[in-house]
Amino acid sequence: MYESFGAVVTGSRVSFQLFLPENTVDPTQYVRGGSPRIRIIRVAGDFQALLGGESWDPLTAPAMSRQPHPSGWLYRYDLPLDLPEGFYEYKYFVTFEDDSRRWCSDPCSKYGGSGEHENAGFAIGGNRVDVRPVQRPKPLQDLTLYELMIDDFTAELRGDGAPIDAVRQRVDYFERLGVNAVEMMPWTAWPGGDFSWGYDPVQFFAVEYRYINDPAEPADKLYRLQRLINALHDRGIHVVMDGVFNHVRAGITPNQGFPYRWLYLNPADSPYIGDFEGGGFFEELDYQNGCVREFVRDVCLYWMNAFQVDGIRFDYTRGYYRRTDLHVGIARLVADIRDALSPERRAVAPFILEHLPDNRFEAIDDTNRICATSCWFDPLMFAAFAWVREGKLHGDALRVLDAGRDFAPGKLPVTYVENHDHSSLVHEAGGRDRWYKAQPAAIVLMTCPGAPMIHNGQEFAEDYWLPESGPGRVEPRPLRWATRGPGSLDPAGERLFELYCKLIAIRNEHPALRAANFFPRYGNHPDGYGVFAERGLAIYHRWGEREDGAPERFLVVVSFSDFDQMADIPFPANGEWRDLLNGETATVTDYKLRWVWVGS
Repeated sequence: MYESFGAVVTGSRVSFQLFLPENTVDPTQYVRGGSPRIRIIRVAGDFQALLGGESWDPLTAPAMSRQPHPSGWLYRYDLPLDLPEGFYEYKYFVTFEDDSRRWCSDPCSKYGGSGEHENAGFAIGGNRVDVRPVQRPKPLQDLTLYELMIDDFTAELRGDGAPIDAVRQRVDYFERLGVNAVEMMPWTAWPGGDFSWGYDPVQFFAVEYRYINDPAEPADKLYRLQRLINALHDRGIHVVMDGVFNHVRAGITPNQGFPYRWLYLNPADSPYIGDFEGGGFFEELDYQNGCVREFVRDVCLYWMNAFQVDGIRFDYTRGYYRRTDLHVGIARLVADIRDALSPERRAVAPFILEHLPDNRFEAIDDTNRICATSCWFDPLMFAAFAWVREGKLHGDALRVLDAGRDFAPGKLPVTYVENHDHSSLVHEAGGRDRWYKAQPAAIVLMTCPGAPMIHNGQEFAEDYWLPESGPGRVEPRPLRWATRGPGSLDPAGERLFELYCKLIAIRNEHPALRAANFFPRYGNHPDGYGVFAERGLAIYHRWGEREDGAPERFLVVVSFSDFDQMADIPFPANGEWRDLLNGETATVTDYKLRWVWVGS
């Protein structure tokens, strides 16, 4: 429903449509909240000069009519003329019953406006293209994800162009690396237009203006995202959207912030905003109310249907997960989205939770109870940080490496050794002079159960420190392609990139490495499998079937030690074994190779 509101463009005409729920009309809309107490709404913008008036003049701006809607009220104004091609910005000017007045943006706008005013927008003319679905969608277990922060990824690449275009020009890079899914950090519009990670949304149906704006082609904004997704899908690369649905940036100043707060005379009466599970970030969406459930569901389906997004990563789901009631919050949201998809999409679409209870392993049980596919697996990252710093493993290492354990059938973790929320792995290892310490972490990442994810720049040893709290966290961390990326002749970047390419290719080629099988499970085995903490050494066995049904087995030996060492390596079968990283072969007898050199 909500996707049909906003500035609705048909040819060169536009109809402005704004919905407000009313529980006296539809009691399911909200149990907490009240009336907006609106007297009149006018729509003002830079189109007003074409009506014979002055642009942005609220006194001469056309008034919207109020019409009944099955769930409340619909305010509407149809512009009575054809508009020339271009990009237009607008905002609602609201007069309340007490004669107070306020500027409000459009909560269902498909475009964010320029600058700090948080205008809404629409485009007349320009290019459009239907977004094509990926031809052979893969389940999450067959994906290797690339976490991409659009601003940082393109800072050295985009010049004066739109960042989204610069990402499209790097599709060959993703293919060369071998990843087959890109998880973009939030692209939905945030306040002010300055740098942001995007976790402070104000317009959920709109792409952030700075990402899609090219002054040379002002009407071609959404077209840029459409082209990017098509370019990725044409290479078999899936697109995962990072969705922030726990909270909004409601703002503390009237005229700015989440519109569905400020469209109410008393913002506390907004049924969209209210305490739910105590998320602690900005202002919470109140999932007790039906209007919130419908709004967020419609946002998700808009991106999945209109832009063929393949899956969604749900940010901070702890803030809207109610363990005692699976009929509200994230559990209800994922179930509603799945119910709306075709059986074919439902079978493969990944729904990934960033679920962060104090005991991170509890996220597995919560994921099993929700209709989600997966959750982020923080334990591997924090363990890898310690392993590369200290050169040894810890007592819980075997459980961490067996990342798929305890997940229900069909569910699995998203594993990573670095993400946007923390310092880079190379920084934790001691800096780029110790880039080689990232190698065992890369091997673990690509050989453990789960769907591995690489944070942008991790693959060529990008090094940034990030404070764990405070305002300094959300700062630009531009990728330094020219001096560190592949082709830069930087030894650390080139060698680590080559290793990631090789490891991803191995994982893509061998289904057994994408299965959940792992040995030993509950402790070291007498034959020599397990974790040897002080030596920084792990030896584990993976197995499964090839695509033709034939069995395949893998023996993984990885050392985090600062020193080379010799070790006896157990094997599950005698015969010839091939070293997939180095291209060598070895003949195993008595189920063991003895006195094997293991590099640091």
